[in-house]
Amino acid sequence: MPVRIYISTMITAVISAGLYYILLFHTPRENFFQLIFLFGALSACYILLVKAAKNQGINYVVTITVLFHLIPLISPNILPVLSDDFYRFVWDGQLLVHGINPFAAIPEVYMENPPSALAYGLTEELFRGLNSKAYFTIYPPVLQGVFYLSARISPESIAGSVMVMKGIILVAEAGSIWMMVRLLRHFQLPVWQVAWYAFNPLVIVELSGNLHFEALMIFFLLWAFLWLAEGKWLLSSIPFALAVGSKLLPLMLLPLLIRRLGWGKTLVYGTMVVLITGMLFIPVFDLDTFLNLYESIDLYFHKFEFNASIYYLIRWVGYRITGYNIIQLIGKYLALAVFVGIGIYTFLEKKPGWKNLPESFVWIFLMYFSLASIVHPWYTTTLVAFSVFTRFRFPVIWSLVVPLSYFTYRTTAYHENLWLTALEYLIVVVWIIFEVKNQMGSKTVKPPDQPV
Repeated sequence: MPVRIYISTMITAVISAGLYYILLFHTPRENFFQLIFLFGALSACYILLVKAAKNQGINYVVTITVLFHLIPLISPNILPVLSDDFYRFVWDGQLLVHGINPFAAIPEVYMENPPSALAYGLTEELFRGLNSKAYFTIYPPVLQGVFYLSARISPESIAGSVMVMKGIILVAEAGSIWMMVRLLRHFQLPVWQVAWYAFNPLVIVELSGNLHFEALMIFFLLWAFLWLAEGKWLLSSIPFALAVGSKLLPLMLLPLLIRRLGWGKTLVYGTMVVLITGMLFIPVFDLDTFLNLYESIDLYFHKFEFNASIYYLIRWVGYRITGYNIIQLIGKYLALAVFVGIGIYTFLEKKPGWKNLPESFVWIFLMYFSLASIVHPWYTTTLVAFSVFTRFRFPVIWSLVVPLSYFTYRTTAYHENLWLTALEYLIVVVWIIFEVKNQMGSKTVKPPDQPV
């Protein structure tokens, strides 16, 4: 690379680092216009840095990645300012350290007796920070293990617990990028494509910065995929189960293995995943745990709404017909639609193999998110991770426009601007159509006739 281009690339990286620092530690989520300006500037730098990665070696990618992913750890104020979910993580960890099942009761119950709550490390400061005071925890056992470890290492400091969790996410992100490189080489794909994920602003802000544990799910899914690609199909059920134990969503990917492993091996694989996941639940499992977890999931899908797409269109029609929100009525039908859609996709998939499995992951997750009533920005990081191995970049585009949804947090009333939501999805849909048509066109182009 010419010296001039190298210097400009390094300047872009340093500018990006400064922008990340301002965004992560000096931009309250209520300040939407500052937030969206910084995301926009970071997106422009991101495209430039990824473009430069095409002409650089893996050392370039590693250097930029380390620089960006360490930023969330270097501020004296380690607590995220763009998300308050970490308070529940610390809360659950404190309960586990004191031998209490975090699925047993909602936070409000413990605060009915403040002295007793304080003995469990449940302070008033911690309780005030919760955004889910009246709900049972929804976090699966692998995440509960992370919460326990963070509270065990730092039992009296919220900041200390957050530091531990950020460190764990940093390790998971490093592992994800390492496995992406191995997989890209395995499938003889350009290694520089890992930069689409490693440099992505949403990945850095929402996972490393805001402490969202899609990072662990992505890490374990990549691990499982690597072992599947290497022929270690039975061993891969272990990290796959750990992915399920981090977030339940990977369960819907299991049908994709049927035409790759066959019915018999897939049945064995699925049984192993279920058994290992069940073992992960043993430390906190009883009937109440199951019922409370089910209640949390049911509430999640039948009460909460945020940044949805098709669901909002159906809701709008429902309002016109019934005069009220029909979320309670349509939730189960949307779930059924996802289930049927996965089945149809599985058996219509063309030439299923390990190399195109990530593309199928992307389409299945897209199907699910399209019908979901809640699509938080960090959900799209999973799409970005697996798009690295595909021809499609619409997940990247979505990750760059989904910060528009932060408009909702401008006030504590949390009112969405549906025009911004529509703009977000319009951009994504147009890009999907463009890429699909482009891919279909490239397949139909015939090579020129060879001279005789």
